[in-house]
Amino acid sequence: MVIKKYLFIFSFLSLVIAQDKWYQIHGSREFSISGVAKFEKGFLVVHDNKKKKQPRISYLDKSFKLRKLVWPEPKLPYDLEALHKMPHYSNKFIAMESTGKAYLFFVDPFDFRIELLQTFTLPGISNKMNLEGLAVFNSAQGQVFIYGDRGSSKRSSTLITALYEPANHKIYEVNKFVIELPFPENDKRNIADLAIDNNGGVWTAATSDPGNNGPFQTAIYQIGQMSNVGTFNFNHPSLLKPLMIIDNQKVEAMIFNKERLILMTDNENFGATFLQIKELLND
Repeated sequence: MVIKKYLFIFSFLSLVIAQDKWYQIHGSREFSISGVAKFEKGFLVVHDNKKKKQPRISYLDKSFKLRKLVWPEPKLPYDLEALHKMPHYSNKFIAMESTGKAYLFFVDPFDFRIELLQTFTLPGISNKMNLEGLAVFNSAQGQVFIYGDRGSSKRSSTLITALYEPANHKIYEVNKFVIELPFPENDKRNIADLAIDNNGGVWTAATSDPGNNGPFQTAIYQIGQMSNVGTFNFNHPSLLKPLMIIDNQKVEAMIFNKERLILMTDNENFGATFLQIKELLND
């Protein structure tokens, strides 16, 4: 595995590699990881499975052991691609299918029981879209959903932002942005996951996915900034350069946790891996 660091000067951020070792979480395709959120002393993760009896959500402890959670309804989610913790809660989450269907739920921190609260379909999507990234930003105007279609080598991605009212689940003020990233060039997905750092920076993992056996590749970008009032400011095209390129890994789950960027993978037939990168914020 090779990590190539590209040097670009940003006034607020620099990245250094805290460790270059990827930990193997699981070797099975069923436990590959397509979304992550912090929970208790570990992480909640989702799996993009589509068949019965396959896991949908698991708890990953600090020893990198997975605990499969039981979905509370007979009909299972289909192709979960993203997960995010809701603002002001330690155990309330939103998970999203590739279709744009979203699930709001609690996870009990004692017995890991899932309590499903609400389901709805995110607005602004079309039949050709395949959603893979979702984040939630807590702005001065309220909560903002940021979600994106993965796109392809032939089709640009669409990033969508929308205000969300938790009291009545109203989603409104939908805005769309076209995302076309320069790398990877082949078998490209511009948005495999989205994450927001402590300064409101919006990040994406862009991947090359030629098939279940790879070879995979991931490029990490900062594509824009969320303002205090919840508007997305897209970076100038000249700044849309990869901050990091990772060979042989397909990152589909990332999260900023304290001073670290956590990356997890959906490596298809090769299962799931984990890497944490130390983030240094400059004054």
